[in-house]
Amino acid sequence: MIKNLLILMSALNILLLGACGTQTNNEVNEKTEDEPKQEKRKEKSVDLSIDVNKELNFSKFDVEIKKVKVYEKDGALLADISLDWRNKANDYGSEMTFFVATQFDVKQGGTSLVEINDAWNPENKNTSDVFFPNTVGGEWTLDLTYDLIDAKTPIDIVLTPTTETEGSETITVNLTE
Repeated sequence: MIKNLLILMSALNILLLGACGTQTNNEVNEKTEDEPKQEKRKEKSVDLSIDVNKELNFSKFDVEIKKVKVYEKDGALLADISLDWRNKANDYGSEMTFFVATQFDVKQGGTSLVEINDAWNPENKNTSDVFFPNTVGGEWTLDLTYDLIDAKTPIDIVLTPTTETEGSETITVNLTE
């Protein structure tokens, strides 16, 4: 009886040690497999600067999209859009804001993107350049940051003047070099 019990205990110990050894080998294999994936992610880090230099002219303002910079930050894929706008609206008084001049939308694959700095929020009018009171004839630079869906699908920058007499105009920016 004791002999059978010792044989059973020895068999269980062998099974347990074998299982522990297998688990350790699997963990080592998983870590080894993860390392190339992390290296690939580092290799595929996105950092593009695209000179756009396209101008749109409307009756109350002009806009020149200067540059789009695409990069990764804290795991997010972002696009900085730099543009200059000139106020031409004599009938709005001596000043007008970009917020008043146009509706501004950035789309990727038909989906509207989120401006991550909350620049279009009227509560931020004292800190956002979108609300800067640009004088007639004055030019002002805006830098807006959008959260992208991916690094390959082109983005559409859509401006719709608030005059209600002009239609929307779109500038498409290809994100591949």
